[in-house]
Amino acid sequence: MRQISDKVRRIRAAQAKLIAKDEEERAELTPSERFYERVLRQVQSEYTVGWRFMQPKIQEWLKRLKLYNNQLRDKDKVGDPLIYTIFQSVFAFLWNDRLEVEFGGREEGDDDMAENLNGLAVYDYDEMDKAQHDHDWNWDAMAFGRGYSYFNEFDVDSKTPIPQVWDPLTVIRDPDAISVHGDRLGNGAMSFLYREVLLSKAEMKKNPQYFNLELLQKDKTTISYSPLFQAIMERNLAQNRQTQVARAKDSDMLKVLQGFMVIDGEKHIVEIGNNNTLLIRLEPLEGSWPLIDRSFSPMAHDWDGVSIFDILEDKQRFRAALLNVIGESARADVYPMRLFDKTKIRKEIDKNYGFNKWIPVEGPVGDAERALSTGGSIAKAQFVLDFLDVSSQRAMAVPEFQQGAISSEKRTLGELQLVASKAEGRHSLSARIFGLSEKKFWKRWYEIYDRDFSKGLGKKSIRLMGAFGPKWREIGRDEIIVSHPLGPDIKIESKMINEAVKQKTYINLKDYYQFAFQYPDTDKLYGLRKLGRLFAPKDEVERLLPLSIDERQAREENEKLNENELQPVSPEEDHNVHLREHAGAKDTPALRQHIKAHEYALMQKRIQPDLFPMLPSEMGMAGEKGELPSLVESQPQVPRTQ
Repeated sequence: MRQISDKVRRIRAAQAKLIAKDEEERAELTPSERFYERVLRQVQSEYTVGWRFMQPKIQEWLKRLKLYNNQLRDKDKVGDPLIYTIFQSVFAFLWNDRLEVEFGGREEGDDDMAENLNGLAVYDYDEMDKAQHDHDWNWDAMAFGRGYSYFNEFDVDSKTPIPQVWDPLTVIRDPDAISVHGDRLGNGAMSFLYREVLLSKAEMKKNPQYFNLELLQKDKTTISYSPLFQAIMERNLAQNRQTQVARAKDSDMLKVLQGFMVIDGEKHIVEIGNNNTLLIRLEPLEGSWPLIDRSFSPMAHDWDGVSIFDILEDKQRFRAALLNVIGESARADVYPMRLFDKTKIRKEIDKNYGFNKWIPVEGPVGDAERALSTGGSIAKAQFVLDFLDVSSQRAMAVPEFQQGAISSEKRTLGELQLVASKAEGRHSLSARIFGLSEKKFWKRWYEIYDRDFSKGLGKKSIRLMGAFGPKWREIGRDEIIVSHPLGPDIKIESKMINEAVKQKTYINLKDYYQFAFQYPDTDKLYGLRKLGRLFAPKDEVERLLPLSIDERQAREENEKLNENELQPVSPEEDHNVHLREHAGAKDTPALRQHIKAHEYALMQKRIQPDLFPMLPSEMGMAGEKGELPSLVESQPQVPRTQ
């Protein structure tokens, strides 16, 4: 039998006492206190696992910040701006190609609400400061592979959802996850994610969701163990600022660990302070995680994907090193070392290499001195530099002329246009990938309105740009929340692709209408409006081509038909126009009977045309007017819903 030493016995006895003391103290806790303690231990365990997994990645990302803009480099060295040049060129394309959202109804009767949502989205774009939000979100995705947008807050004063971009350099995530939400079945979704953030105690006191704030103290964590302070320090070093970390630690801001976790199968948002030892917030979450991840170049079944820094880091480092070697060689050609006959020129010079240095030798060196040839050639170096530049351009689809520089090779206009089209095709792929997260963003935007925009808040005034300038409109909850449980249909389109599609559709429709308008029964007004909507807003088109009496009447009828109220059908109506407008109404028994009445009237008009008045379109817009016969006197009664 294995012998146990006295030292081991003493250690085990001490451990047993600690365990017994811990169990005794836990026995005195209330059920809620034991629950909070379990939550705290779970957070600490998950954070430790995530920190060990993410620390090497974060350290690598911190080093790359200096490659993008290193203000602390030696002043006598040359930095290569390869990453900055390529990064900004791709960024400019994606920034110009703004992703546009369009809401639509999933069922009859939701089209008007979808139109209201479209106007509200345009107004909220400025209210949410989405331009700045998208700049930071896109930058993080391109630099680190993924960017994070936390979207869970609602500003009651402005009645506007508020998104926030989280810093990837402070995020500690689940190592086993492949994305925030996983696939449609939730496979691969994260089970936890945390980040460090600075908050003031005064700010937290305004939020009733916080507790234990009287116990909250300054964090004593060293910089090496804090992703937040590491990020602050490295950004300051890259910008040649060296005092901000200490200032941040000495300020009134407190470091808090904020994030998401799963407790007994339920999602929660959690925050802890005092160096991850004090629970100060625990809030259950409904639905999906309120975090949207944007990927630049994702890989299937992988969280990180590929970033621009991943592709260009090694090339920039090598180019910068080679450029400085070539620079030193060029200086040596201008200020070479010199050999001189020490029997003729008396001067003591050390033997280390130096620019414009004199080296004594015995024997003839020309008349009295000559330059020492370095024997260097930059042909091979230039080949390497060109190769690295071309490979970078190909990887990121950013040719020289798209960087705003004159191409080093002479190319024809046709070649340049072909290269530009292929480059735009590559960048449109990135725009489409961004569109996946953009759709989730606007879906979450609608969910926050559905959750927080209650009737008690009243109505929200929005500014819409119409055909004759801006106009203000008030919108309430009932005018934007659709009846379908899945919410409205959301379509995200690239601005450039959308404009190209519209241009192609316009050309095709215009050619088609030239033949279709020759048919006497063609709805010309509808066709002209559809053509106009491809390049002008709806209200501007309807100003140019005003609504007819039948269209106005049919839209008024739709409001009552949506409430299942019966509406009469008169023989003098343009039944085809009414049927077109009623197609957008909510499907109710009254609507179905109303449509049958219009169809019956059309059939009766064909059988007994003398009983129906001639429409203006049928009179060739001649303006012949007469007394229109009454429905009751001139035509059998149209069926009515019982």
